[in-house]
Amino acid sequence: MGTESGKVLVIAARQTDFAELLEDAGFDVDLRTRPLQDVDGSEADLAVVFRGRLIGRNQAAALADHGIPVIEILTVEPPSRSTADWIRLSNRITKSDLVQIVQAMADGVRERNADALRSSG
Repeated sequence: MGTESGKVLVIAARQTDFAELLEDAGFDVDLRTRPLQDVDGSEADLAVVFRGRLIGRNQAAALADHGIPVIEILTVEPPSRSTADWIRLSNRITKSDLVQIVQAMADGVRERNADALRSSG
């Protein structure tokens, strides 16, 4: 991981303030204002995807398919339930609360990675 907190990929048309909050919380942030063309190149520990006109559902799905845990922020109430690796939230959530959720998911990623290392060694 890039920093103690980890590397977070943020895909959003306009979320520089949120990216700054994550940096203040100790995360290494990769902010993308356009959809990813190649998910394989991402080295993020987790991703936050703000869906909108420019950024569609396929971004979150592609990241989840590649094993990157995703927090997806929707412009409507989430149409399906969240899972441990794909959390769906309404954009009515405050940015400070969203940072708390990112921190919790990053903790889970670190624990799973540590467990995997212990079991392989």
